[in-house]
This record gives sequence, structure tokens and C-alpha cells, in this order.
Amino acid sequence: MVSTVTPLGIAFDSVNRNLYWSESQADKIKRCNPDGTNVTFRLTENRPSAIKLDIHNRWIYYAQDTSPSKIFRTNLDGMDKRVIINNVAANVYGIGVDVDVESIYWMECQTGDLQSATFNGTDVKRIISTNATYQNVNIEIDGDFIFYTSNNKIMKINKSSGQNPTVVHTDTEQILAVLFYKQEGKNRFNTVK
Repeated sequence: MVSTVTPLGIAFDSVNRNLYWSESQADKIKRCNPDGTNVTFRLTENRPSAIKLDIHNRWIYYAQDTSPSKIFRTNLDGMDKRVIINNVAANVYGIGVDVDVESIYWMECQTGDLQSATFNGTDVKRIISTNATYQNVNIEIDGDFIFYTSNNKIMKINKSSGQNPTVVHTDTEQILAVLFYKQEGKNRFNTVK
């Protein structure tokens, strides 16, 4: 078991079997074994929040719990850190990585804007502006679709801009995260309230 301060982002490296997380108030990104042993410090960052791994290219993408914010990329050992998106308007709590099209996606919590860019930070596009401030928190990518939390709903939208989202799940409480995993060849999702 790992004891931590304000973890805002968690990601699992299924290849190397490591768990990564961001500690916003402690300004750190750390890593450990799946059983919680061997906790190691990866890097220091101002209020890290969302974190997503690109296992194929061995990158960590992460954002900040600040306004304005930045999105960074570093390799799995915390070296070669670089800013790839410099002018994110607001706090970012959700990042998605799509290796097939070499793009990242993120949700700006304060504005409700869901945006995308290439892996190197170019070709920034707004997919949708939800106009729902402080309600859209987390995102997950699955095939051609992005799933995002919006207050007490999980929404689904096509990755191309100009589409209308659909509601795939409604709950009685605010949904803070959605997690996809594969089980016996079928996609499943869980929510965090």
C-alpha cells in the first residue's frame, strides 16, 4: 500500500509493471511496483495533475493543476522533459493518448474545452466546447471515441471535431474519472465518484 498526498493522476505501465502517479501538493511524480513496494521519485513539477503513459513510445504525458497550465512530455525515467503545449487556458485533469494517430487529447476543467494536438504539440484543435465549467474532469480514449466525465454523466464523442456527444451513463453523484480496461476481449469501463 502506498501513502500519498493529493494524487490527481494515476497510470499503469503494463509492460514494465509500474504504477505512476502525480502528487499535486507535493509537486512530484512518483513510481512504484504494482504491490506498492519500491516507491521512487521520477521528477519534480509545479502541481502535476493528469498523467497518461504512452507505452509504445515510452513517454509520460502530464499536465498541471494551475491556470494557465502546460502539458509536458518526458520519458519514463523522468529525463528529457519538455513542454509540448504551452498555453492551456485552465487546469487539466484528463489526458488521453492515441498512439495510432500520434495525438494527445485533454479536457480543460474550467472552460470545458476538449482539445487535441499531435505528439509534438502542433496542430492544436478544439473538438468540443462544453461550456460546463468545473464539471468536465477526466477523459479516456477507445478506438474512434473519446469518453469524458461531465458532472454526473459519462459522455461519448467522436475524435473528429464538429460532432455532438451522447450520454452513455448517468449517475446520482458527480463522476470524477472513467477507466477502460479489456477483459476477455471485451471493453469495459468503471467510474470513480
